Amino acid sequence: MTAARATVAVIGGGITGLAIAFQLLTRGVHDVVVLERGQMGGQAMIAYAGLLSIPGTGRLDDPLSSLGMASLARFPDLVADLRERSGVDPELRPTGALYLAMTADEEAALRAWLPTLQAYDARCRWVDQYELRELEPAVSPLFRGAVLAPFEWQVLSPRLVQAYARALVLGGGRILEGTEVTGVEAHGDQVVGIDTSAGRIAVERVVLAAGAWCGVLGPRLFGVDVPVGPLRGQLLRFEARELRLRHSLYRGELYIAQKADGTVAIGSTEEAATFDRRPTGAGVRSLATFATDTVPALEHAVFLEALAGLRPLASDGLPLLGQLPGWRNVWIAAGHARNGVLLSTITGVVMAECILGATPTVDLHPFDPARLVRRYGARDRSA
Repeated sequence: MTAARATVAVIGGGITGLAIAFQLLTRGVHDVVVLERGQMGGQAMIAYAGLLSIPGTGRLDDPLSSLGMASLARFPDLVADLRERSGVDPELRPTGALYLAMTADEEAALRAWLPTLQAYDARCRWVDQYELRELEPAVSPLFRGAVLAPFEWQVLSPRLVQAYARALVLGGGRILEGTEVTGVEAHGDQVVGIDTSAGRIAVERVVLAAGAWCGVLGPRLFGVDVPVGPLRGQLLRFEARELRLRHSLYRGELYIAQKADGTVAIGSTEEAATFDRRPTGAGVRSLATFATDTVPALEHAVFLEALAGLRPLASDGLPLLGQLPGWRNVWIAAGHARNGVLLSTITGVVMAECILGATPTVDLHPFDPARLVRRYGARDRSA
């Protein structure tokens, strides 16, 4: 066991856990260890498209939207820092987005939403079908028009995970893959040790950032009910090097995004699920139909793969960010749902601030874990 002691142990090696560990490192906490039972960033491929758009309603008074805006604003500086530290380019690109309308009802809904977007960025506007053809010639001529959101970005999520991990390790942090957390040792309301499949680690502070598995680990390790469960998302990847899409394309909750290497991501479904990461026939069929209805040229693209992953969904739809109720030195970051990549930047910042006793950069009251997390019974200290 090479990590017998750590100032901070982060349970979960996804993008959220890595972002928190990285931000702690940049604030002088070099003795940080990330514990991942599988492979680092194992859920990142379902977020392959890496679309950075504002979640929630988009209103300035919507706490989820505000959190997303704060995170989006930090991405350019974060990616520049990660690139310099790690040598890995996460391929952040300012593509902008088009929200497409095919029916009169879809157009009415988008036009009603447009003033909300304009309050955030005055450049947002409606484009008619003729301008839409100029902006994206490959889009089906059946669309009536679209809302243009120039502020949106794309990032290549697996590269972002790789950059976080490499920067962390080069800075002195540690990542232990294939290491399952099996229990904790506590003195009163403080965790002093973590039992893992590789041995025990003495710790000063702990962060639970295990995605959809937080709902399992909360009661098992800390004796608290964490109402976070799995939301399965499915995604298709195609190779279409002759196709050129300048923008991310949305219709409702579905999207099409072309990456710099010519591959195209089509996603994504949302299904309440058990811990089953397998794609389904219905999911693949619905995404393929959406893709070819939206961009007919994709009928001739080369199918690469179908993917499925589990997103962590809290019972009220908002992330849990802060101290875990009943514990003095345990924090939780969970429930980001389909916004994990977008919110990783601000989550890393505010969680590092909380752990180190600083005032958070943004108001975390709407995301206080105490609104949902309930302590019950005696704490289980081993699996």
